[in-house]
Amino acid sequence: MRVSGVYCAFVLAMTAGLCFAPRALADGKDIQRLPTVASEQPLADTNLLPASYDQAPPQGDETAPIGSPPPCLCTPEPCNQCCCAPCKCPEKPAGCFPCPRINLLNPSWQLLLGGYLEMDMLFNSARPVAPGVPFFLAPGSPVGNNQATFDAHARQTTLLAAFVGPQIGNFQAGGLVVANLFNDTVIADRYGILPYQAYGDLKNESWRFAAGLQADIFAPLLPTVLPFSYLISSGNVGAFRGQLRVERFLQLDDGSQVTITAGLSDPRSTTYTNQILSEDAGWPNIELRTAWAVGPEEPVGPIKKRPFEIGASAVVGQLRTVFGFNAVIADVWGLSGDFRWRFTDRFGFSAEVFTGQGLGTYGAAVFQTVNSVTGQPIHATGGWLELYYYLTECVHTHGGFGIDDPADSELSASQISLNRTIFANLIWDVTKSLRVAGELTFRDTNYLTLTDNDGVGFQTQFQWRF
Repeated sequence: MRVSGVYCAFVLAMTAGLCFAPRALADGKDIQRLPTVASEQPLADTNLLPASYDQAPPQGDETAPIGSPPPCLCTPEPCNQCCCAPCKCPEKPAGCFPCPRINLLNPSWQLLLGGYLEMDMLFNSARPVAPGVPFFLAPGSPVGNNQATFDAHARQTTLLAAFVGPQIGNFQAGGLVVANLFNDTVIADRYGILPYQAYGDLKNESWRFAAGLQADIFAPLLPTVLPFSYLISSGNVGAFRGQLRVERFLQLDDGSQVTITAGLSDPRSTTYTNQILSEDAGWPNIELRTAWAVGPEEPVGPIKKRPFEIGASAVVGQLRTVFGFNAVIADVWGLSGDFRWRFTDRFGFSAEVFTGQGLGTYGAAVFQTVNSVTGQPIHATGGWLELYYYLTECVHTHGGFGIDDPADSELSASQISLNRTIFANLIWDVTKSLRVAGELTFRDTNYLTLTDNDGVGFQTQFQWRF
């Protein structure tokens, strides 16, 4: 069995090498010509695929069309024996990217690597939580001590891997992995590796199925701010969690589309904090969203968007909080509305509102899911608004505010009763590879019995994209 396994690995490695290596040496194209995820040209162009696997080019043929399957090196063994992937249970591979590219163990897939290297420097006149990624302010000093802080870090450096796979039936396979240099949570002031998206999907013009670590369906919009906190706990809700989802795309006409999304999610998310008293109650959360988008599709980052969209979403679930021998079951629910509109090529805005209870794992109620004494769920209401304007194609400014207001009557003495943020930034995309930005903020955090706090913050950011 060990010999068979070694032989299998050897065959797979040789297959991948023979598929890509000859063309890579002969092609010599510049790396800048690699397609981006937002390219209008599909990454897996079906026109580049051979008509059938019977037309596979001979081994080492450098003139074979892009997207041709690798030569078959299999032995005539039964299907349950070691054999290279393209020969048994055949599938149409994704079209090969121009050189240079990465050879994968499964030659039916293609891989794009990217990300950005980032340096952030933050000055705050009042102590933020967490250091370097401000969500809210710590209680103020009752005797007026200075609380100014300075942080400089590269923890928002991000690595991503986008996968383009074969056609499976009439679905295109794909996937995405994104991680940065935070530790196990964003709150922890340490370096590490924190994956916050890692999923695979199957998609066509009408359906999409995805499974893995994904952004929440509930309240999915994000404001354009410099810190990774994204106004979470200041009116924005949503995190990243394990999730199985299905999406249905309904094309009303050439200029509009309705998207219906449903999913089963992990009740807890540790992306932002691991200081949550509650645990799951044995059931997944159910998340739903319906959105109507109007206008021509245009690439925005790795996906395509229409200039106008309005959506509504909801979440239901349960959490259990254990106090000694007693367990309190709390119902979780939330309703959210989101809206974005790009009026012109230069100006637009986006907004989101929410209400619900037990939404601390989504960043609502300033991360406070339940009363820390009784275990009862906390109601909260909030939202955020952002306006943006492009001074030039490369210089743009974004400004707005967010507010998160937990119900005071449901809090324990030491909990936060209000948190809000006002922000304005200026972002200069010097080139496609270099960004320089600055952001000014005013934060105000109120406590039920502890000393309230407010302060001004300023953040500068240097980002190298690759």
